[in-house]
Amino acid sequence: MRNIINFIFIFIIAFFCTVTQANTIPTIENNEDLIKIIAQLSNKNSELKNRLNWQKEQLDHITTNQNTILAQISHVQNTLVTLDEQGEWLSFSTALGETLRLQLLNLPEKPKPQAIDADIAEAKVQQLNDNNFLKQLEQYSNLANSKLDNRKINEYRQLLREQRDLLKTLMSGYDTIILELTKLKIANSQLISAIDSVNDAAHRYFFWVADVNPISTSFLIDLAKDTAYTLFSVDTLSQIYNASLDIIKSPLILFLLLAAFAVYIDFKAKPKYNQYLEKTALRVGKVTQDSFSLTIKVVIYSLLMALPIPILWAIIGYLMQANWQYPAVVALGYGVNAAAPILWGFIISAYLASPKGLFIAHFGWTAQQVRSAMKYYQLSVWVVIPLVMIVMSFEQYNNRQFAATIGRFGFILLCFALVFMTNAIHRAGVPLYIDKRGSGDNLLSRILWLIILSAPWIAIIATCFGYLSTAQVLLGRLEASVTTWFALLVIYFLIRRWMWIQKRRIEFDRAKQRRIDRLAQRAKSEDEHTTSVNNQDAIDEPVIDLDVISAQSLQLVRSIIAMIALISMILLWSELHSAFAFMDNIKLWRTKAIINGTEVEQYISLSSLFIAILVLMITIQLVKNLPALLELGILQHLDLTPGTGYAISTVSKYIILMVGCMIAFSFVGIDWAKIQWLIAALGVGLGFGLQEIFANFISGLIMLFEKPVRIGDTVTIRDLTGTITKINTRATTIVDWDRKEIVMPNKAFITEQLVNWSLSDAITRIVLTIPATIEANTQLVMDILLKVAKQSEYVLNDPEPQVFLVDIQEGIQLFELRMFASEMSHRMPLRSEIQQLIIKEYRQHDLVLPFPPLQTNLESCGRKTGRRTYTVGTI
Repeated sequence: MRNIINFIFIFIIAFFCTVTQANTIPTIENNEDLIKIIAQLSNKNSELKNRLNWQKEQLDHITTNQNTILAQISHVQNTLVTLDEQGEWLSFSTALGETLRLQLLNLPEKPKPQAIDADIAEAKVQQLNDNNFLKQLEQYSNLANSKLDNRKINEYRQLLREQRDLLKTLMSGYDTIILELTKLKIANSQLISAIDSVNDAAHRYFFWVADVNPISTSFLIDLAKDTAYTLFSVDTLSQIYNASLDIIKSPLILFLLLAAFAVYIDFKAKPKYNQYLEKTALRVGKVTQDSFSLTIKVVIYSLLMALPIPILWAIIGYLMQANWQYPAVVALGYGVNAAAPILWGFIISAYLASPKGLFIAHFGWTAQQVRSAMKYYQLSVWVVIPLVMIVMSFEQYNNRQFAATIGRFGFILLCFALVFMTNAIHRAGVPLYIDKRGSGDNLLSRILWLIILSAPWIAIIATCFGYLSTAQVLLGRLEASVTTWFALLVIYFLIRRWMWIQKRRIEFDRAKQRRIDRLAQRAKSEDEHTTSVNNQDAIDEPVIDLDVISAQSLQLVRSIIAMIALISMILLWSELHSAFAFMDNIKLWRTKAIINGTEVEQYISLSSLFIAILVLMITIQLVKNLPALLELGILQHLDLTPGTGYAISTVSKYIILMVGCMIAFSFVGIDWAKIQWLIAALGVGLGFGLQEIFANFISGLIMLFEKPVRIGDTVTIRDLTGTITKINTRATTIVDWDRKEIVMPNKAFITEQLVNWSLSDAITRIVLTIPATIEANTQLVMDILLKVAKQSEYVLNDPEPQVFLVDIQEGIQLFELRMFASEMSHRMPLRSEIQQLIIKEYRQHDLVLPFPPLQTNLESCGRKTGRRTYTVGTI
């Protein structure tokens, strides 16, 4: 892409140069014109000569850089050879390790990004310009047979020849510059690759090797000597004093003053911040006043309030590092910069854990729990931060001269401080993983806490045995991982609070709507009681259980955050991949693979097994949470029916499962070429032996795409009526009216007669058969039936209810009341309410129900015979 951009840039520049230079050929008519042209040519030649000199200097500079980089490449490659030769002896000699570490410290830095591509493009532009000038010179007049001054003509021709030669030399020089710049670019890439190789080898050889001597009885004496030497003999205090004077005189002191002013403003704004927290906390939990924007503002304000002090801290560290003439100050500045983000994290935690802050007021965590977690906050600020500065400073000072004594002692104290902090957070009951029930007390959370609690103790033991660098790197990565994990946990609770607020609002709106409907119904039936009803009813804020709010959405959020956490852990630990290269040397079993038609024997290592397990874990997570992920991210934005979305999700799950298993099996030596014949044989065998299972599987796929039934539909199949709750590829689950779950094979839905009560329209008809004596007034009975139908809230007005006198049997009039319900769940309440109203109206009008007293019919079809027979209990 960069080459294409450069080409376009060169083409545009060359085009404009050609356009601007066109029609600029001078005309010579007299000696005055000739003198002007000679002066222009002379100036141009002088300019070209200056450019030639610049070209030579540029070539010398590029050549010098090439030689320097080639020497560095040679040095790095020699270091790599030395590491490969001496690496196996590192575990036997600490002195050898120190010598090799010093060689690594003397390695050159990676080349910084240079504008080599831009220089090459500029050289090509200049080359095109010179070519245009050269072509333009061909159009100059040769002044043959002219009456002009011969001496001036000769001078004119000589200048033209000289300019042609200069342009050709410049064009050739630009070719050389482009070639040398390309070589320099390649050399930079080779140096970067060589340095990466040395770093990988250093991780591989040094990571699991002791870098300092184990602690002995003389450790405290050596520690006291080095401390005294650092404070007095090295003249550390004098360096700090002189560096402070240089910082005060530096123009960069302005940034320090601005940061100090921001800290002053921050302290002044703290009372207003606390007032805002108190004002916000009063609104949290009230359905009509609570808002997620309140929580977001609290988070943003807390981050901003915690920012000035770390910024001031980082600026101080940067100014100290800039004083390169004072090594002790530079090392201390490195430690100050390393502690700045940790300080910011501690201050943020303090703001969020305030009594009216995010954790207590918004997340609903108990004040006792938060106080217990922040028990050692003062320890973290006044002990952990200085210890981090000490450890990181002595890692950089004078080739780790005091890392084995002062640095190691500071690191051990830091580990003890982390022990107190992690135990306090653990006793507070802070979860590291929340399961689907919303509980933090689960196996994974206990395993994570066990790792975190034991890590500082393991680091102390490893440090005592001399594995200082290994313990520092691993503990640092682990603490960074824990910080990332806690940040994602806070994000999870933020999303959970947003869902909780939305759920409360929806329930509150529904409660208000139900009250309005109830009042309207009462006003319709009993106008005289409207006033009393308004005085007695009040709007109650619904109380919602957090564990039942959007369970699938919360599970999706947990899965997404878990995937983000997994990716973050991979990125954090990816730099140490070479340190775990020893797993490649642990051979588990042999396998054979065909490469380019040749059978090659390969070994499956422990790392391959771990990668396969990781792929399977990711695959399982995707398969478990793919439906909600697709629904939230893609399907809800498309105009699809629910069945189509469910079909896409189901098929996608099986595709991901198949691809993930194939990838995982390939890492352990089981690839497709080896199992395809086995799968083919199993397919034939299963086709005969498990015919019904395959028939149900194919029927399940047909159901997913043809959609004769959907989740939530009410169906009748065979003698079973119920609601579809789950559609799998083998069977479908139906819940009947007794709330029994019946697992029905999918084949039955495809091959047998199926009644779907809500496939395209959930409205169903209910037919009640009501008897009356032969003496009863027929029109009165029909009016009564229509009246009770219109009184019921479950009966639809469109289609409107109808009443017919359908038959006369043995001195009994038989009426049919035909009504429509909006959904299946209203059928039984409608029947019950209508029949109660009929009995009530019959008694008010002194009508008698003959024997049998009440006969009902649920069939919506017409009579099968010319005369219908009604018996007691008929449906």
